[in-house]
Amino acid sequence: MKKITSKQRKKDIRIGYLHRSGLSRKHKKLRNFDKKIRSSFKVNDWIQKNIQYGLNAYVSNHKVSLSLPKTMNFSSHYESTVLHLIAIRKLAAENCRSKLMFKLRAVNFDNLENISTSAALVLTAEISKWDDTVRKALRFNIEKWKPHIIRQLYDLGYFELFKNNPFKNYNIELNKYDDVKLVRYIKGNCGDNEKARILKEEIKTIVGEDINKWTFLHSGLTEAITNVTHHAYPDKISCSTDEKNWYLSGSYQQDTKTLKIVFYDQGIGIPKSLPASKIWEKALVILSKLPIVDRKKDEVLLKAAVEINRTRTGMSDRGKGLQDLLEFIKHRDNGYLSIISLKGLYKYSLTNGSSQIKTEGFDRKLPGTLIIWNVSLDH
Repeated sequence: MKKITSKQRKKDIRIGYLHRSGLSRKHKKLRNFDKKIRSSFKVNDWIQKNIQYGLNAYVSNHKVSLSLPKTMNFSSHYESTVLHLIAIRKLAAENCRSKLMFKLRAVNFDNLENISTSAALVLTAEISKWDDTVRKALRFNIEKWKPHIIRQLYDLGYFELFKNNPFKNYNIELNKYDDVKLVRYIKGNCGDNEKARILKEEIKTIVGEDINKWTFLHSGLTEAITNVTHHAYPDKISCSTDEKNWYLSGSYQQDTKTLKIVFYDQGIGIPKSLPASKIWEKALVILSKLPIVDRKKDEVLLKAAVEINRTRTGMSDRGKGLQDLLEFIKHRDNGYLSIISLKGLYKYSLTNGSSQIKTEGFDRKLPGTLIIWNVSLDH
């Protein structure tokens, strides 16, 4: 007897599923159902494959329990951090879902020992997105979480983003950081300009200075938020307004007078939102079918987004947010702007008048765009 290939087996399962569902080739929804099944197989295969590459996941009855790694940090543990974030995104997605697709049962924080501010923000965004798909029904079992992880996420306002807040009915006093003041998580939607005002007030509170005179700071941050509407979620993306979210957090180190703002959106990414207008960029787009070149393309487009005054919309008053943030760093003579989007990294750093630009490509892509802006306010 001839052995059935894996491809043929999946095809047979798909046909059997359509038959049991009462669908025929003449049915209008046949194509959509078939697409859902194919998409489900892709997700399932991706999970099974990446378990072999370090994904801490346990699969039982098409349900996946995901355990976070010990360290989540984009600087020192990029691949592992992004791997688990992508897994949450794929398993929690509602679009193209079928009964055959693996479903996310739980995300376990018990092994998590260290998490950076930026990684915590992106993790929060993905967990919140998952919570939205299950109608805000997520519950937290924090009994085995490390105490300092609970404290860090509590101070950042992580639990307040969820309906089932484990601290909602308790007056719990957790140890606060002595020398760090935090901007608690701000979650907004496209066109939610009111949140930009809230951020400005939060910064004013933790810094203790009037930021109205800092034009580059205010305009840069406001522009970054506004850009979500025009770039991260273009009209061709089929998602509701409620899904077009962005997340923001910040901190102020009192002893060094260092302000840090972390901004993340779950959109298509900067490299996809910019036109490839240069000859070299166009060549890279053509050659991007090769994985290593695809990584290089994202680097080039990120660098262009920051250093070249142009936008996807072509409007002269758009796209200057990143340049304004850079100008503020240059004015203060100390700080850095780091952007991770898809497979690309761009980082501009300035220390005592000496500037450095770093670009890098990764094997795995971070869905969306993460902006980390760090600047010294020491006069």
